Amino acid sequence: MVAVRRNVRHIPPAPPRNVARGSGPRHHDPFARTRVTPFYHGTRLAHRAGDLVVPASDSGASGAAASAAHVFLTPTLDEAIWSAELADGDAPPRVFVVQPLGDVEAGVGATPGHPSMSWRSLAPLRVVHEVTEWLHYHGTRADLQRGDLITPGYNTNYGDRTRSANFVYFARTLDAATWGAELAAGDGAERIYLVEPTGPLEDDPNVTNARFRGNPTKSFRSRAPLRVVGEVSEWRGHAPDAIAAMKA
Repeated sequence: MVAVRRNVRHIPPAPPRNVARGSGPRHHDPFARTRVTPFYHGTRLAHRAGDLVVPASDSGASGAAASAAHVFLTPTLDEAIWSAELADGDAPPRVFVVQPLGDVEAGVGATPGHPSMSWRSLAPLRVVHEVTEWLHYHGTRADLQRGDLITPGYNTNYGDRTRSANFVYFARTLDAATWGAELAAGDGAERIYLVEPTGPLEDDPNVTNARFRGNPTKSFRSRAPLRVVGEVSEWRGHAPDAIAAMKA
């Protein structure tokens, strides 16, 4: 099985710092110039390494665009996860690392209202491998160190803070963890940590089969602690008006 790595360093968290918001600057990442960003494809179809994902006509297109067949992909893992979860069919959602065999266009396939694969190509994609191991993220304002345990039983970070939380929450999508950090109560710096669940996990019922089918944010909860193993060093926050709307 192949683990997917994102902008994460397995080192103790750095001192608190300002986080990027909206179109503002991201956290500095000294390895950004040397990182090779893979492409992902989300689907409910089963593929093996070496298979070709062939283009299909764009849904809802008309005129000349209707005759153009494209295949969609993305350099953003969250977008592929959403596309896989919301794809037609009853087979399990899958995400593959793919290699485009021709030119790609950026920013033309996004679906309004939620993340989706935002790149497309007229050429097939070659499947490199399936993503089968995942990173888990926890957004908060707490200042934590590597090895710390995030446990249930404390006052919740959200809503009625007098209520004790019976679960700890985390996600496989960086966007969900970003919301967790931005909506957390308190005045501390917004932080996103890489965590490891130490016990059984389940889909977060607050978001599963709610507005969207399934669990496209890949949000989970557990009664067992989460162990902090690192901090995300680069992430982009949501626009201030979007955060204000979520808090309203």
